Amino acid sequence: MQTEIQLLRSEQVRELVREKLGRDAPPISALSVGDTSVVELAAQSTVPMEAARIADAYAAAYVEFNQRQTTDSVVEGSKEIQQRLDGLQREILGLDARLGALPSCTGVNPPRECDERQRLNQDRDALVSEMVPLRTRLNELQVGASRNSGPQVIARATVPTEPARPKPVRNAVVGLGVGLLFGIALAFANEHFDDSVRTKEDLERAAPDLPIVGTIPAVPAWRNRSETVVMSQSDPTSAVAEAYRSLRTAVRFLTLDRSVRVIQVTSPNVSEGKSTTVSNLAVALARAGERVVVVCCDLRRPRIHHFFDLPNKIGITSVILGTTPLGAAVQPVPGEDRLLLLASGDLPPNPSELLSSPRTGQILKALQTEASVILVDCPPVLPVTDAAVLSAHCDATLLVATMGTTGKREVQRSLELLRQVNAPLLGVVLNGTTAESGYGYVYSGYTLDNGNGSKRNGAAKSPKAKRSRRDSR
Repeated sequence: MQTEIQLLRSEQVRELVREKLGRDAPPISALSVGDTSVVELAAQSTVPMEAARIADAYAAAYVEFNQRQTTDSVVEGSKEIQQRLDGLQREILGLDARLGALPSCTGVNPPRECDERQRLNQDRDALVSEMVPLRTRLNELQVGASRNSGPQVIARATVPTEPARPKPVRNAVVGLGVGLLFGIALAFANEHFDDSVRTKEDLERAAPDLPIVGTIPAVPAWRNRSETVVMSQSDPTSAVAEAYRSLRTAVRFLTLDRSVRVIQVTSPNVSEGKSTTVSNLAVALARAGERVVVVCCDLRRPRIHHFFDLPNKIGITSVILGTTPLGAAVQPVPGEDRLLLLASGDLPPNPSELLSSPRTGQILKALQTEASVILVDCPPVLPVTDAAVLSAHCDATLLVATMGTTGKREVQRSLELLRQVNAPLLGVVLNGTTAESGYGYVYSGYTLDNGNGSKRNGAAKSPKAKRSRRDSR
């Protein structure tokens, strides 16, 4: 049956279909029906009647093709047998002529020619015997050709009443199933290959020996590096400002049993919020009564001066090189009486060598006479060695990781590098948390009694704000 199906799709049959349709023969599907000798044809067209016409044309062309093949086979076989019979008949006629020319064999002493007559008769009988099966075969071919009708059309194609495709309901169900399976597979693949810190638990597993000292909510404005916002200063009643105050408290508790004056803040890679953490933590400490100096030791991509809207022309590089005294390089931060900034200054060609010089340690010690806390904004750990070099001059190191950006392996590698130089690791800060992750903040302020019976709320007192507080609970 498979051979017949291939013949049905052959070029000879397609040529007959072209003659019947008057145009190119479109493709058709042919399937064997179970274990029978029946072949089912199916054609497709945008016009229902045309689809039935194509199927019928193929069926008729296939029947015609088989009839031609059968007829040609019978004709060719009959012709070959007839030629052989004609040759034998000619040989018999030749023998008959020779027998007629010999004398008759009668009498007591037959002539010598009688032996020749006997031999010729034997040859003639042999030829006649050879003709018998040939005549039988010729009759069989002729009778078989008349009896063998070849393939037949059992039923003509019916005109379809509804389209075979598209099937919107079926396609929608299949599409939904495929989409669901693809989504599940994509989610599993993303879960397997995504190494980023997604939750607080991920960070705890990446840094099992260090406490998470703070979780800072994400602020949409932080996505734009050109915008620098100190939420502890611009919106002190916000959830972000409260998170930095919690970070301040955690740092204070962790340093109760040891003297910590110089705190280094770094991150595994760039754009993970270390400068933002330094600026906001500095304001939180200053407003709690601490005298704070922020030192920008990121001599490759300094940004901390942008947060306080201060110039960067003079800074720590100027003091190290001796072109500016330390007192002249330190700048007061506008609006914060207890906060000072030592910017980076001009960027040197060799930041690591400059930061590893004894002069850097002397500057940080000198600043301790002016402030109770020095926050050092350092370059990231993985790209350069600056943070590892600076850790020798610091009393504590905070590592900042950002949810969805920092990889767990990056956190582990950063801690490994810092431990190799005996950096005084204090804890890890998880930056960019969201409400969906379970670690976002909704801060509506505290209700305070001002002593005269009236109450003041730290949040805005608009109806919209009240609805937001009810929704958050």
